[in-house]
Amino acid sequence: MNNEKPLILVVDDEPDIRELVQDILADEGYKVITAANGEQARSLFESQLPALTLLDIWMPDIDGISLLKEFKQHDNNAAIVMMSGHGTIETAVEATRLGAIDFIEKPLSMAKLLRGVENALESHRKHAASQQQHSQVPIGKSTEISQLREQAKRVAEHSMPILLRGEDGTGKHCFAHYLHSLGKYSNGKFIEVSADSFPEESQKLTSLAENNCLFINDLAMLSEPAQALLSYLLDNQKLNQCQLIFATQHSLENAILESKFSEGLFYQLNSITLSLPPLREHVEDIPELVQHFVDQQTTDSDLPYRHITVAAQNRLRNHAWPGNILELKNIIQRLLVLGEENDIESEDIDNVIQLSPDSSQAGSNNATIDYSLPLREAREQFERLYLLHKLQETEGNVGKAAKLAGMERTHLYRKLRALDIDAKQV
Repeated sequence: MNNEKPLILVVDDEPDIRELVQDILADEGYKVITAANGEQARSLFESQLPALTLLDIWMPDIDGISLLKEFKQHDNNAAIVMMSGHGTIETAVEATRLGAIDFIEKPLSMAKLLRGVENALESHRKHAASQQQHSQVPIGKSTEISQLREQAKRVAEHSMPILLRGEDGTGKHCFAHYLHSLGKYSNGKFIEVSADSFPEESQKLTSLAENNCLFINDLAMLSEPAQALLSYLLDNQKLNQCQLIFATQHSLENAILESKFSEGLFYQLNSITLSLPPLREHVEDIPELVQHFVDQQTTDSDLPYRHITVAAQNRLRNHAWPGNILELKNIIQRLLVLGEENDIESEDIDNVIQLSPDSSQAGSNNATIDYSLPLREAREQFERLYLLHKLQETEGNVGKAAKLAGMERTHLYRKLRALDIDAKQV
């Protein structure tokens, strides 16, 4: 068994801080490299591929938030913890939103630093294990899913772009990972970008994609400059050294009619299309999916195993599933977190489905979001509604709410403070 501890990059412009952190971590057996500014940090991050980066917020040549964005664009799976003696709640929230695992305040103590590093590495390990699960063979024995698996095997090694179409929650992300595992760039990284994170610089995008799988989600939501850049790179064969997978839950044809999507780009991407069916069209796969999600949650989230009776499974088969497979996964998680009996009965299913935001009440919460607000403020409104809903489900139990939301408990506490939510008053 390999007990060697991972490499950590420490980025801070204060020599005393760098030396202190390096000494503490080295004494615990970690390998440590240090950078005094953004330029050194970029070079070491790209060449040494650290398992964890401790990144100061304030530096003379570039702020840590901007560097965090760069690092996450270079490697979306990078594990990064921010450090600052002048941090605010707003800064911590912004860093977490951009992908930082945690935020450590200075002055640093040995206990605080080591606890932060250990928690970050463990959180990243769990996330990586979860990502690995995405690449498994898509589950189901129905004709629809069996045919999709066969199609995926036939098209995965082609150099042409692959377009995944389907409603929200139908498993496009899972199929993208599956295609990556079958393709000729399977040894490369799976790099996911969306409309919000799309790099609108030619060199940055081609560098990200080279010898990797580039998965562009929410294709219909790309900005005009992003669409133009993508079309240019495809036209000039500058994305030939990668696997290209695109996904959309929106009608590209309608977006073209509304002048929101480039017709030329549509024809460039529409050669190989896989259409993922909604769950209501292959309900015979529900028992197998249920067993998978039960096994997954009991293993990954350390939840107690509960038996789902045949009557309960039959109730699941007769649900409309507006949220598709993702809704099923969330419902299984709720059943395991909230339940107290060993067996899950059909009545338990009814109770949890009534709480599901994907069910008949799905639209009611959205009405309270002010769509005239800037994106950041609207996102905060949504986060507040979402977390209040989770706390209501768990009767104010923050630990259970954190499991339902897929968050570390400490991150949830920090988020609740930022949003001025008192769990005891919910």
